[in-house]
Amino acid sequence: MITFGDTPQRSGTWLEFKPVIASKRLQIQYADDGVIYLIYGYDLPEVITCTIWKGVVPATVIAGGYSQAQNDSDKSDFETNYQAYCNFPVSAGDFLDPRLGRRFGNLTATSTNEVLISARTYNEQAAQAQRSVKSSSAQDASAGSGAKAVRLTYLDSNYVLKTEDLTMNGTTAVATVGTDIRFVEKFEVIQGAAAVGSIELFTANNGTGTAICGIGAATEDAWLCHHYVPAGQTCILTEWGAVSSDEVNMKLKGQALFGANRVDQNLDLDNMLGIAAGSRISFSRELRGLVIGEKNRIWVVGVPNQATSTVIRSYLNYWQGKA
Repeated sequence: MITFGDTPQRSGTWLEFKPVIASKRLQIQYADDGVIYLIYGYDLPEVITCTIWKGVVPATVIAGGYSQAQNDSDKSDFETNYQAYCNFPVSAGDFLDPRLGRRFGNLTATSTNEVLISARTYNEQAAQAQRSVKSSSAQDASAGSGAKAVRLTYLDSNYVLKTEDLTMNGTTAVATVGTDIRFVEKFEVIQGAAAVGSIELFTANNGTGTAICGIGAATEDAWLCHHYVPAGQTCILTEWGAVSSDEVNMKLKGQALFGANRVDQNLDLDNMLGIAAGSRISFSRELRGLVIGEKNRIWVVGVPNQATSTVIRSYLNYWQGKA
């Protein structure tokens, strides 16, 4: 049972509650006693509250102008679009806050082209479709000595985040069950050992077409240093950084929506210069108030100053919650 004691309360309907919570960016909490959802958010010194009935709305409430039909619509909206994002820590950024995220990239560059920090080339797709995975080695299979299974974390064209696990079958392509794969968030080994061959995610469902991304031999991850913000979420970037074996210009990139136009932007820059090949140079930078809205991408790229081998590793940290 939730009690707020002497704390002032501002109560209203679900339709009144949502814009207040959104404008104040409060973390929604709720209690379920089997009869009602008591939904609330702390904006001390007051608490913002709302009640939704799970079943029949009391006659006294109906008499006050709140209909059963409106309650049922509110309940459906809450359960479908908000419930899964409730009851996280009230104070954002605590070490155990599940809304904290990190992306790490690892690249060996051999040209002066601007490129995503990732193990292999990433080719973002313009449409969703069924895909497939295949290795260059027969040992990447359920009975082999390498990667037995991989996990694909992706978003569809509506920016809904999903995952699919696939059992490897060596050099024979394995089609995905999902037919709506577009943006790849992560691609990693989840069973077995490091990949023996190169494991690729292909655009077609039979192991042909373009490789969207891949896991290199003797590794376990595609190491994609990017993040897609799902629909209904807001992402706050908190830190980024990189280390390199030679001179490189680093860019933190993101997207912004202008009406229906999604435009790539440089969010931050750093030039790592003044070292000889085979040395080490790094930077780490905290970010304040850098907010990225839903359905946008954030990524880290490098532009080496030389066409010789340059090892670049980068990371970005973020907090993400309900928009």
